[in-house]
Amino acid sequence: MPPKTSKAWENVAAKKQAECLAAIPSAWIIPPAVLKDIPLGPTSDTNVVTLDIPRKSGILSDSELAITEKYNATELAAKLVAGEFSSEEVTVAFSKRAAIAQQLVNCLTETFFDRAVERAKFLDAYLKKHGKPMGPLHGLPISLKESFNLEGIRTTIGYISYADNSPLTYNSALVDMLLDLGAVLYVKTNIPQAFMSADTHNNLFGRTLNPNNLSLGAGGSTGGEGALIALRGSVLGVGTDLGGSIRMPSLACGIIGFKPSTGRIPYARKCSGVLGGFSTVLPCAGPNCTDLADAEFFMRTVIDANPYEYDSSAYEVPWRSIKHEAGKKLTIGVPAEDPLFPLQPPVRRALSSAVAKLKEAGHTLIDIPYNPDNSIATANGMMMKYYQADPDRTQLKNLEEGGEPLVPSVINMNCLGTAGDWTELSLAGLAAMNRQRGEMIEAWRKVWVDKKLDVLLGPGCQSTAVKHDAYSYIPYTTQWNLMDFPAVVFPYMKSSKELDPEPRVYTAPQKGPDYDPVLQDGAPCSIQITARRFQDEKCLAAARIIEEALRG
Repeated sequence: MPPKTSKAWENVAAKKQAECLAAIPSAWIIPPAVLKDIPLGPTSDTNVVTLDIPRKSGILSDSELAITEKYNATELAAKLVAGEFSSEEVTVAFSKRAAIAQQLVNCLTETFFDRAVERAKFLDAYLKKHGKPMGPLHGLPISLKESFNLEGIRTTIGYISYADNSPLTYNSALVDMLLDLGAVLYVKTNIPQAFMSADTHNNLFGRTLNPNNLSLGAGGSTGGEGALIALRGSVLGVGTDLGGSIRMPSLACGIIGFKPSTGRIPYARKCSGVLGGFSTVLPCAGPNCTDLADAEFFMRTVIDANPYEYDSSAYEVPWRSIKHEAGKKLTIGVPAEDPLFPLQPPVRRALSSAVAKLKEAGHTLIDIPYNPDNSIATANGMMMKYYQADPDRTQLKNLEEGGEPLVPSVINMNCLGTAGDWTELSLAGLAAMNRQRGEMIEAWRKVWVDKKLDVLLGPGCQSTAVKHDAYSYIPYTTQWNLMDFPAVVFPYMKSSKELDPEPRVYTAPQKGPDYDPVLQDGAPCSIQITARRFQDEKCLAAARIIEEALRG
């Protein structure tokens, strides 16, 4: 059943959102004249990426615009380590741009710009005094999903009942690592209610909009990162993924998102708002960024720093660097489209184009037949049961304590079992699910081995970004969480009302958001590359080869 609600939640939300606005320095507020005659908001259809508002606002200097636009994270890190840029100037530049992004798409939760600048000044002094950087991330601004804990900063994860939480007295394990590696942390980014939606919308902070079209969703649950990075308010952010939460915002906003194998990046001391100690399918942390090279840079840098010394649940598995071999030929599996979750026309067109181009480039493409016992729909159904396995229904209790209603997208996805179909999962039932999961993973092992596959290629989602609250299930990402396979998405092609002009409405037994060729025109399409568990290095190396072939 939905939680009991009270109107008092609206006052709490209004107060919090006013605090967020007040945290932006007055000099960084976009001049009204710049926004005059530009429709904004969730029904405006406006593409704020192409409007170049950061430049027109006059808030950033020419050098700050160059810093935020010309370089990826790997390049910026090299320049910071070499002293070509000061950490202070880079931090101020990205702080300004993040503030602009917040005013356009509501992507941030907590901001701590002054603290970030002080940290940057410390790092600049450190480099000058010691003649060497603090670490490979020296001076690099990195954005974080709201659920990461930082000492001295509140973590609310979008709950009204958490709004008055005290500032933390400790850091998440990964935060400790990033700081030890020299990073500058400056903002946290928005998430969906209870993390349980592909639309980043909660009652405390409000809705995050898609920069490519404000009438489309930004994806979730790491949607604040997706929107911020699409507007270059960050070039490297850290999200989490339990069903597609890194990859969905990336494909919706047209950036890179990598879901590693669980246990390779520290996850300890995060705020989840769920029942502790109840392990089913495990989440993981990973990078959102603008370049596949940056995903590899983040993974290698963190893993080389021995994450198991920060988090007892992190595996002592070193990063096995794979030399980039442009033009190397791969054997690529292409799983069949699930008939219950049909692809929207632009997504099918992008996938077909990718397969054709890769064949032309000399790669071997092998079709993986549809298997109803190990299908995308079967995996999705299992994941839904795992999501609802908490016997205490902790997330609903958190909502009820704040007197807040469910947001529409959480109702649509029904991950919390609010449609009246929830039943408590017995230990015997959980054991049966775990056995079935093991059988599915074993079936995939046979596919990998028998067909001698390097990676799998497929869509990240049935659709591009869609209208707000239209997402329900996201099976093309959740299946790889069930298998614990690393997977990366990157943009390839765009939706087109000219090339795919016919609307589509999907009816039972088929499931998925309807296709609106006009509303979705120009929305990014994407490709998802998947590898076997703990072959994260191979996943990213193959993705770079595939991306180069598709761009060629």
